[in-house]
Amino acid sequence: MRLLVAALDDAVEQAYRDAGLNFRPRFYPYFRLLMARDSASVGECVAALGFTQPAATQTLQTMVREGLIESVPARDRRERRFILTPAARAMIPDLEAAWAATAGAARALDAALPQPLGATVDAALEQLQRQSFGDLIKKERAR
Repeated sequence: MRLLVAALDDAVEQAYRDAGLNFRPRFYPYFRLLMARDSASVGECVAALGFTQPAATQTLQTMVREGLIESVPARDRRERRFILTPAARAMIPDLEAAWAATAGAARALDAALPQPLGATVDAALEQLQRQSFGDLIKKERAR
């Protein structure tokens, strides 16, 4: 699985570079969320995207360093909110073109496989919601 994820992520990241975009695959869900909501806190990102708080914080901080988002105070001043920078907003048309090409490539890959990869991954994730892989390992160890 790691080889597959690495191959896919590396190709997508190279496509961003080839298009002159300073963007990484791991930014995608956060960027899309901020496109849809205008702003979000770390907690809202965690709840909406399903990542852990440390992972969300790390990715958001990296996006701040890359100039894609900025941190702004919330109304109650107890939390920080993140918004897309003007430079990031200017990238949206090019990013959408890259995302469309990536989606097309994913469809082409699915068509070339005996079973669509996307459907297989979705089915695996649904099964893991019902029974975690950790539980399956424990069950096998108990045999």
